[in-house]
Amino acid sequence: MTFDHRDNGHDTAVYFVCSNWQVIFGILAACFIFRNYFRLGLSSLPGPLSRSFSSFPRLLSVYRGHSHDDDIALHRRYGSIVRIAPNLVSVSDPRELRTIYRAGSTFRKGSFYSVVEAYDDEGLVPDPFVITNREHHARLKRGAAGAYSLSSMVRLEPYVDDVTRRLVQKLKGVAAKGQALDFAPLLQAYAMDAVSALTLGKDFNHMDAGDHLGFLRASAVINAYLAIIGQIPCCHRFLLGNSLLARYFDCTEGNEQLFALIEREMDESRNRPDANGPMTFLQRLVGQQNNSPSSINDREIITNCFNNLGAGSDTTAIALRSIIYHTLRNPEAHRRLVEEVRCTFSHGDISFATANKLPYLGAVIKESLRLHPSVGMMLVRVVPNGGATICGKHLSAGVEVGINPWVLHRDPQVFPDPDLFVPERWLPEVSDEDRLKQMNRSWIPFGHGAHTCSGRWSSWMEMYKLTATLFFHFDMHLADQGRGYAFRNLWLTPQTGLNVAFAEGSLTE
Repeated sequence: MTFDHRDNGHDTAVYFVCSNWQVIFGILAACFIFRNYFRLGLSSLPGPLSRSFSSFPRLLSVYRGHSHDDDIALHRRYGSIVRIAPNLVSVSDPRELRTIYRAGSTFRKGSFYSVVEAYDDEGLVPDPFVITNREHHARLKRGAAGAYSLSSMVRLEPYVDDVTRRLVQKLKGVAAKGQALDFAPLLQAYAMDAVSALTLGKDFNHMDAGDHLGFLRASAVINAYLAIIGQIPCCHRFLLGNSLLARYFDCTEGNEQLFALIEREMDESRNRPDANGPMTFLQRLVGQQNNSPSSINDREIITNCFNNLGAGSDTTAIALRSIIYHTLRNPEAHRRLVEEVRCTFSHGDISFATANKLPYLGAVIKESLRLHPSVGMMLVRVVPNGGATICGKHLSAGVEVGINPWVLHRDPQVFPDPDLFVPERWLPEVSDEDRLKQMNRSWIPFGHGAHTCSGRWSSWMEMYKLTATLFFHFDMHLADQGRGYAFRNLWLTPQTGLNVAFAEGSLTE
């Protein structure tokens, strides 16, 4: 008979583990908690103890759709810098915007963005939203900067006018019947049709046909995935980051249809460069490529157009809902806005050039975007090599840090009575020059620095034109006093239940 020390040792080890699994599990859990708590020297930062041990409280907050409220509450309790997850720090001091986000900053994007990286046959799709390399990102932004400029967008105003007229006619039909409707989905459809018209020269008729391409649904699914799985990006490789699972749980059919449609339009635009009407956004990019082939390639043209249609329609619709809701909830603001618009325009064709000069309209729009930014979560960055001092605290390299627009916009030191809708705060006769500068520096609905939203001018134009148009043509009120209005924050903050009753305004044509 032989004695096998290896077998005996193996059996003994198995027996020991099975007999003491609770103790072993407890030790491993304690090591995990200890490691997270003291991770990268973050143990001295203020914040809930549970947030320093695990990402689960943060994940749960995001999943429930109210992480913005939780972030605001944490900063009101703990101050301008808060540890909200083991390796995630939230900042509310507007002076740190330049530190984290300024052009040329060495703070790169965090792993949060990796969960929506897309790949094609040539590799990573060149999307500025997910690109972490500074030089590559800067080149992508430069390649489309001319097409995104304010002057270029203003030339595309006739495309937006056509879509706006269709919406007005539809709402006149509602008003004639004395009906109310949930305005939220119609504003989403309007924003999609408007941005597709100025991008491609044709709209998709979402106002009549609904989401017939499936693109809006796909966009909502991807935003939710980004918000939730972005808190635990290490899990992405086992979910949609796994090619087999991604194929099985295909939620991007609408996106694929849209990519194919944009590619067809790009090919057609090369065959009809002398098309009637103003040059569309797509045509401008193609023209730039013709003049300077190295400045932008086909994949980048397609990606810029796709981002216009996705991010552009979602964020504009959210902003429009906020403007309508907050104005109708506040009788004095409603009265002043209607008076300004109807005293300025003699007919319903609202030009951006004139609307953009209306002080109270501008104040209403800025205050609405302050109270309800389209992006509801922080824009995560990674502390570079050598570390950084933020809010007087040293953060080691590798720590993820960011600022949530919802938190910054509710800083009572910058915005007194931050939870109230007060458009007047943006008027020079109410706030002095220093206060206005301070508020403008802290107002970031379109982001900040090198990563400011490229499509902000098209969104700005749509907001000014449609808001003025609606309050010129219609007397509106909230049919349910706003009781049905709600939203869930899953990266973006789209609202539902904007129930509005319409009647034709007394001063319309």
